[in-house]
Amino acid sequence: MDETLLDLLCAPQSHAALRVASLAELDQINAGIRQRSLRNRDGSTLDLELDGSLLCESDRTGYPIRDGLPVLLVGEAFDWPPHS
Repeated sequence: MDETLLDLLCAPQSHAALRVASLAELDQINAGIRQRSLRNRDGSTLDLELDGSLLCESDRTGYPIRDGLPVLLVGEAFDWPPHS
């Protein structure tokens, strides 16, 4: 993801900073998707692995990146890290 674009983006509800998920974090997210244990805020189970994700430390949420584009909709956000 273009770093210039990332500087302009923020979490849609809190307006807090976002960062790109590391490869290890993305592997964990996609493992949760494969296990069908990851749900978005709208309550839908995520079923397609992600190309990437933006993470918000203050909200403890993740936002999917699909086809290279961040999906910054509150309902598409998922808890990150997942609750144990």
